[in-house]
Amino acid sequence: MSITTSIITVNYNSGYALARMLDSFMDVRRADLEMIVIDNASSDDSLERIGDYSSEIKLIKNAGNVGFGAAVNQGFSVGRGKFFLLLNPDAVLRDGSITELERFLEKHDGAGIAGGRVLEDDGTLQLACRRGIPTPWVAFCRLARLGRFFPGSRLFARYNMTYLDEREVNEVDAVSGSFMMLKREVVEELGGFDERFFLYAEDIDICYRAKQAGWKVYYTPDAVIVHSKGVSASSNPRLATYEFYNTMWTFHEKHFKKKTPFFINIPIYITIKIMKRVMPWLAGRRAR
Repeated sequence: MSITTSIITVNYNSGYALARMLDSFMDVRRADLEMIVIDNASSDDSLERIGDYSSEIKLIKNAGNVGFGAAVNQGFSVGRGKFFLLLNPDAVLRDGSITELERFLEKHDGAGIAGGRVLEDDGTLQLACRRGIPTPWVAFCRLARLGRFFPGSRLFARYNMTYLDEREVNEVDAVSGSFMMLKREVVEELGGFDERFFLYAEDIDICYRAKQAGWKVYYTPDAVIVHSKGVSASSNPRLATYEFYNTMWTFHEKHFKKKTPFFINIPIYITIKIMKRVMPWLAGRRAR
């Protein structure tokens, strides 16, 4: 039987959460699905836990942590599916969610990427599951927390698009890599993920490039997962925080630096430079 969807999970020290995700996959598995797990040199018990599912998954074991984007590209290279589903190891699948994304991409002309409704453990919407592209203005509103003060504003709340109804289908700028389905044609046309992004923003980058290439990106609420975010990042919060702010400059430099006046680029660079020093230190103190 041909494979309809290749599910790609990148794991780093997610142990128990990874086993829980694989349990949820076993509950919804079909003969035309394949699960690919790429382990980025975990130091916890992840590999022992994966062993219980060895007959049901393809496992790639990296000797070091190559980053999220590079690991996903490894999954793309071996996946046989018509679609690729990126799924975080700290997620739990709901029945019918994979089928819903497949049907959605097949039904909507021009749709290249789709993401579903990602819920916190308490059932509330995880805001990152649909996002705007972090242009200088959108990034400023994010850092200044204007979206929190004006969640219904299309001007100030573009980053998390909180002005959209979470129970309605919408074309959006980007969806979360924790639960993102891509058509094989999109991956082949774009060449996969940009491996310069070690952690964070790979998903935004590929959505942005897909839209530039003429594909549409959608959020659909009928496909649902529960995502206990931050399991991998919690194993090294200082590094995760550093990479978050480092990625902000990488994304800006790649897509917007040449389009932005120098008198705006300079404060952006200085602000991110400061955040890269201060925020990892604070993250380390909070983790103690």
